[in-house]
Amino acid sequence: MERRSSLRLWIIVVLPLLVSCATPTPAATTGRIDSGSVASQALAHNLLGDPATRTYSVYLPPSYATSRESYPVVYLLHGYTQTYGSYLAPVSAAQDSLIAKGEAREMIVVFVDAYNRLGGSWYLSSPTIGDYETYIVEELVAEVDSKYRTLPSRTSRGITGCSMGGYGAAHLALKYPEVFSVAAAMSGSYDWEHPGWEGDADSFSLEPNSWADWVGLNFVVQADIAAAAAAAPNPVKPPFYLDMPFRLVDGKGQIVPEVYQKINALDVVHDLGRYLNQPERLKGLMIYHGGSDYPEDARAFDKMLSELGVEHAFVEVEGGGHCTLDWAPILKFMSDELAF
Repeated sequence: MERRSSLRLWIIVVLPLLVSCATPTPAATTGRIDSGSVASQALAHNLLGDPATRTYSVYLPPSYATSRESYPVVYLLHGYTQTYGSYLAPVSAAQDSLIAKGEAREMIVVFVDAYNRLGGSWYLSSPTIGDYETYIVEELVAEVDSKYRTLPSRTSRGITGCSMGGYGAAHLALKYPEVFSVAAAMSGSYDWEHPGWEGDADSFSLEPNSWADWVGLNFVVQADIAAAAAAAPNPVKPPFYLDMPFRLVDGKGQIVPEVYQKINALDVVHDLGRYLNQPERLKGLMIYHGGSDYPEDARAFDKMLSELGVEHAFVEVEGGGHCTLDWAPILKFMSDELAF
């Protein structure tokens, strides 16, 4: 009786524990967000006094915590006046949804910080703003590859972004195809030599001499000046340390031709010419634009790429606005083109 009682106790108490232990933990269905920072030597001592230590966020796919696999990485660049967190929620949600539906494979996504006192660095480099190119393509990539289980090869590394970030994605991919093999630009700008500059000049009604003046400037004028900080730095002209792209003549704004030319020389059209003169080629390039977002520049760049024999995808969304497009097509493109 005593033995039978012991057996019954084992069945009642121990067996449920074994059943509980044997039940598999449900697989995660959403990714998780991590973060880190880089103490950048490339951004140190910039004349604007912007911080050299930069925070980034990382989307880790659902299986990351329970697997030993390594993953491709997509670097995502924000727009002018935005921050690295601006697209964190919509991009993470889009990636979770694609993975759940089996429409994209799991990837790591890194959200990059390139904000500065002028509203944005344009992902360029100069003594005035600091060397954002080296910060991203060398320091940040090295940090991510050392901290996370990445596939540390150009064939498994992509770059995307919207607006200023769309420009930045195309610029950095064409300039550093040995680092990134796939690029997708949303709502980007490609040819900076366009009639819109005349309208920007008309909006230039104040020659800023202080940061107090800066806040009173027109938004597009601020963006042009931010580009001039990379194209025409001037260490003897505080507080902005640059040559202005506009000047007032009889109270009316006019383009400064020499600064205008320096800015235009940094556009994606010029990047493309330099890209074609080197041996490395991108595996995938996507131009993604809204039909209601002044699409003429994107269409002209699409035509140029086709005429030069550069393989690419061009997607124009009917009625789509500026940076309001669905991120899913870009994430699917990255999943299709990157090496796993």
